[in-house]
Amino acid sequence: MATATLVNSDIEIGRQIVTALTRARIPVSVYLWAFVPQLQEWQFIIATPLVDSKGPLAAYGEVNRVLRKEGLFDDTPLKRVFLRSPSDRVLKSLEKESRAVPQESFRIVNEQIAGNFVEDAYVYGGSIFIVKAGSSRPDPREYYSIIYSPRSGPRPPAPQLRKTIEEVQQFLEEGLRMDKHTVDLQIAKLRTGQSALIPVSLTPHQLRDLELA
Repeated sequence: MATATLVNSDIEIGRQIVTALTRARIPVSVYLWAFVPQLQEWQFIIATPLVDSKGPLAAYGEVNRVLRKEGLFDDTPLKRVFLRSPSDRVLKSLEKESRAVPQESFRIVNEQIAGNFVEDAYVYGGSIFIVKAGSSRPDPREYYSIIYSPRSGPRPPAPQLRKTIEEVQQFLEEGLRMDKHTVDLQIAKLRTGQSALIPVSLTPHQLRDLELA
């Protein structure tokens, strides 16, 4: 049976979950959508050490509190969100391999993850954080800082880019090759004074090309 298509709305929900948990500093080693053919559905898997250190029930409680605080609880398909230990062999492998692939990408894994056979996986990597940096005299234009944050922690390293909103849009479209709908959503957030946190996986070579390393 053919794999069901992962829809854009699910991909965007995944981005929002990554954003929320990163802001809340919930430790996570890998996020992914995994297609489970036995159930004919995509499941969102979060590998967090909280499962081992605090137990599954407490881990779910922390994640749910963050999603509720960020206003995502009602819109998130909680029945398809699963927390797993990072010690799972395949999750550890996916975490390592995802660091070497461009942006967000599908991977064919055909492996057992936490007892389920997973046919396809859509793996999220690190994050691009964009926040308003203000204007500087005599230039009246508003500028935004673009910072890359690796998956291993929410504190981004230097350097950071300083761009106008038009340059940010070009960076997202041409640098990260994001689709127009997603770019429009992120630009709209920035124009209303919000920050943007965009999950990506970038190789060291790509980081240098984007002047983020």
